[in-house]
Amino acid sequence: MIAIASIVLLLAWVVPLRLQSEDVTSTTEMEQQILDWTNQERAKVNAPALKWNNRLSLAARLHSDEMASHKELTHQVKAEPPFTQRLSERGAKFSGAAENVGYADSPEELQNGWMHSPGHRANLLNPVYTEMGVGITRAGNRLWATEDFATSLQSLSSEDFERMVEQQISSRRRDQRLGRLKATHPPELRRIACSGESSAGAAFTALPHQDSQASAFNFTTPNPNDLPTNLMKKVLELPSGSYSIGACATKADNNGMSTFRVLVVLYR
Repeated sequence: MIAIASIVLLLAWVVPLRLQSEDVTSTTEMEQQILDWTNQERAKVNAPALKWNNRLSLAARLHSDEMASHKELTHQVKAEPPFTQRLSERGAKFSGAAENVGYADSPEELQNGWMHSPGHRANLLNPVYTEMGVGITRAGNRLWATEDFATSLQSLSSEDFERMVEQQISSRRRDQRLGRLKATHPPELRRIACSGESSAGAAFTALPHQDSQASAFNFTTPNPNDLPTNLMKKVLELPSGSYSIGACATKADNNGMSTFRVLVVLYR
């Protein structure tokens, strides 16, 4: 039995591919086999090979566990966060992401199903994605599987991160048909973010632009697309104005996970 779904919950008729599989028994070997098959298919369309990402794989395995436990093929089991939040919570940093899920009796059937469904195939072959994680859970004779794709932000500089925050703010205002806010990236704000004392008071003191109606926000995030609700609420309330951004990468922990400390000051 085969069932598959992409992030847009597509289902598809399955036509077998000829896959050369070794005697794969453990789920971790199956996960690696799917990565290998995927990169073989990507090579045929001149898409760059995907690198294995342990954080994506951990998020994928946990989601497959949830699907197997609830016997439900879905991208969001009850009480689970959306898939992009699941990835962020495991320390993945990305500018774009996609997910395929499915269940079948073998890894070959999973790969066949995904490759012969337009939506899943598009995720598998998308040249924008740079990394992949696969998670397979065995429940009886059935394999529940999740594969997560992402465009990694592991090598982002502070300036890159600030620009991506700016792009996210501009995109949200554009969606609401609001005018663009002018953004600046003062080194003073970045220095404060790097100092670890990124308080609103320190930001106001460092910036020459004094405004009695200014609002400051400081937060930590691994993903420039995940901005605080209170910040975005204020951003969308402004009819016009400007803002300043400063960001600094934190030191990675023992698992290699790092985030960015961010300061945003809004002016009317």
